[in-house]
Parts: sequence; structure tokens; C-alpha cells
Amino acid sequence: MSRPKVALVASGGAVRGLAHLGVLRACEELGLAPDILVGTSTGAIVCATYGQNIPLDVLLDGYRLPWRRRHNGPRLHASTFLGGPSRRELLDPGHLLSGLFSLHKLERYLRTQLPINSFRQLPRPVFLTAVDLDTGARVVFGPGYEDHVPVSEAVAAACAVPGLFRPYRIGNRYFVDGEVVRTLSADLAVEAGASVVIVSNTYRHDAAEGRKRSLARLGVHRVLRQSLSVLLSEKERRGLELLSRRLPHVAFVDVAPDLGPYGYFNRFSARSLVMRGYGTALRVLAGVKERRLVRGFTIPPAPPVPETGLGGPAQARLAG
Repeated sequence: MSRPKVALVASGGAVRGLAHLGVLRACEELGLAPDILVGTSTGAIVCATYGQNIPLDVLLDGYRLPWRRRHNGPRLHASTFLGGPSRRELLDPGHLLSGLFSLHKLERYLRTQLPINSFRQLPRPVFLTAVDLDTGARVVFGPGYEDHVPVSEAVAAACAVPGLFRPYRIGNRYFVDGEVVRTLSADLAVEAGASVVIVSNTYRHDAAEGRKRSLARLGVHRVLRQSLSVLLSEKERRGLELLSRRLPHVAFVDVAPDLGPYGYFNRFSARSLVMRGYGTALRVLAGVKERRLVRGFTIPPAPPVPETGLGGPAQARLAG
């Protein structure tokens, strides 16, 4: 029986989105390397780079400590995102005041680092989503959609978090983060022919019971993070439930790692975030095999990995 077509759908989450790299490592080890990639925000960055056939270890290497790096691949730092205004923005005061930072610096970096900057030439289908600010409609960049836009510009459009970044301009249109409309766009994976859709969602909220101190007493940042996670995870849950009812022949596998206390902008938590994504994906995908959700497909048994996943050979592979 032929191998089913597998898709990875990756959410945003700023730095927390690095957990997607751990999920991809688990997919590769279990023979579920995705044939189709769909992402927005941080998920767009992961999909756009992995979809180039850049080895996963090269992508992971960009987040290792400087003295432990072994590859010359893309390395995204906070300064890559915090760009100053472009000349066009300086001449447009209204646009200049629409956000704190410009994403032109990120676009220029990706333009020079990506081996392939055209959706039409990528070795596998990659779909990135953004929102047209003036119409409120979801816009898809990828094969069969707006594939004339360079990958680097599509990533910048998909990462334009409202308020933090100025809407990214392509032609005469302005775009913001695709999660404004949909947390995930799993429907694009199904339309592209996927029969197994692995959803990597970084917005799992803190549902611990019996905690000694309420989150309301831990500061405004914890309240905002919890509220955002509840909002986006609920959107994701309802969307997947609807798709599952409409498409019973498609297996939707929801991987939502517990990312604990790690914030959206904690660059130094990269190793732990990757390991948590890896550990959760191993357990969830092994459960898929046990429940036989993926027919005609054999998933090799995976060793149990703790939630933090900071021991054993996996640590050596992922943390370098």
C-alpha cells in the first residue's frame, strides 16, 4: 500500500514557534516527513525554510550556542525582526505610525539566505497565509494561489503581527499576520491532497488545577499570554472539529506541546522549546499508530520521552 500524503500545519507563537522544529524531528524519525507545508507567522518561517530541503539539523544549528554551531545556515535573531523604517515608510507618515517596527529587514535577510525564493520552484508545496488588511480576507501565498510573490516577501507578510510590526506592503496591498483570520489553515493541506494532517500548535494554554497562586497574581504578561492561548487554541480546536466532521477520510493529528512558562520572546529558551515539541510529537504520533488512525502506514515504535525531553540521545541530536 502506498504511503499517504502527509502535511504539517504550523501555528505562530513568536519564539515559542521553535517547538515546530522539534515536531519536524519527530516526524522525520517516525517516517512521517511532511510532503506539504502550511504555516503563518513563526510557522511561515519554519515552513519556508524547511520547504527548501534545508536539512533540519542546519535549521536547528542556528539556535545553538555560538561555540557549538557546525553549519552555516540561516540564523534568525531578534535584531533581524526589529527593523527601522524604510524610505517608503518615512514618506508615508500614516503607515509609519501603524506599528513599532518594519519587517523589511527580515525580508532582506531571507532574500539573501533562502536557496530558492520562488514558490513555483520549491521542491514541495509550501503555503503561507496572511490577511489583506483592507478587505479582511485571508490571502494564500503558494502554488495555485499568489505564487508570483517571492517567498521572502510572503514570510514578511505572514509575520506582521498588528501593532508590533507595520503592515507589510506588497504592491498596493497591506498585509498582517494570517492568524488574525485563522489560527491554522488545515483546509489548504487537504486541498493539496494530504490524507494525514499533523497540526503543530504552540497555543496550548496552562490548564493546571490546584495551583497555589492564580495566574492573575503573576503579572499582566502571564494574564495576556494565558488569554491569548485560550483564544487561539479554542479557534484551532473548533476548526479541527469542523474539518474532521466534514472530512472523515482525513486523519487530523493535533500536536500541542506544553511549553510551560516560556514566553513569546524568550530567545534563550530555544533548546527547551525544541525538546518539548519533539517529546510531545513522539508520544502523539505513537498514539496514532496504536489507534490505527493512519491506515496503510506503519509508524515505528518510539521510546518514551519526558515532556522536557532533556536527556538521552535525543538531546545530543537536537541540542547539539
